[in-house]
Amino acid sequence: MIVQEEWVSIATTPDVVVRYLTEPALMNQWRSPLITFEPIEGELMTLGSSHMMRLKSLALAGATYHVVERDDQHILLKMSGLWEGQELWRWFVDGSRVVVQNRVEYEVANESLRVFVVGIGRFMAELDMRIQLFRLRELIEGPAASRSAGSRSSQRVVVEE
Repeated sequence: MIVQEEWVSIATTPDVVVRYLTEPALMNQWRSPLITFEPIEGELMTLGSSHMMRLKSLALAGATYHVVERDDQHILLKMSGLWEGQELWRWFVDGSRVVVQNRVEYEVANESLRVFVVGIGRFMAELDMRIQLFRLRELIEGPAASRSAGSRSSQRVVVEE
């Protein structure tokens, strides 16, 4: 099992975080340019919806993401395709800030792809996750606020096999 996790603290409210995590026009502003989302069923990030997430760096290879849980504190997606697992987006209030967690747990059955993912792919994914959360914070707080010492994100990436 490959596990990657990233956290960010943002000076905002949970309602604003939810909007940026679920509204396609806002998501497009902070999500990685290395991925594409193609709707399959339902509105993006609504309970029961599904979409295809493709990696441009892997010739648009991808997996189908299904929103299986959603409430006022988290969104859980199950992934199936070239990689199998789940992605969690969770947020909670911490004083005047909202902490946002992105955690991805997955397996790669294809041995050739797994060698790439466990090798260099996980480092690319780690950097991409960190950049996405930095952009999310910067869009919500503004560029000057993101550079202040109090709004640094901490990260933890674990790879388990």
